[in-house]
Amino acid sequence: MPEFYLLIRHPCPLCQQALVMIHQTELEEPVSLHMVDIDEQPELQDEYGWLIPVLIRQRDDAELKWPFDPQRLAEFLQQ
Repeated sequence: MPEFYLLIRHPCPLCQQALVMIHQTELEEPVSLHMVDIDEQPELQDEYGWLIPVLIRQRDDAELKWPFDPQRLAEFLQQ
């Protein structure tokens, strides 16, 4: 099962929108999604700061930065 990491902060309305978009995306096969709060990891906070939400594909560390286009998101999750 492909694994993905969604970099978030709390509270973050955009992060909630991203999560909803991911869950609403119709996929051919399921994916595993891990939530990572960047405020708990200073190195991620320094690197991503105000860029969140960011979706990272574990297999190749590819990143999809907000805003997510629905078609691009589906392609990213299925690659």
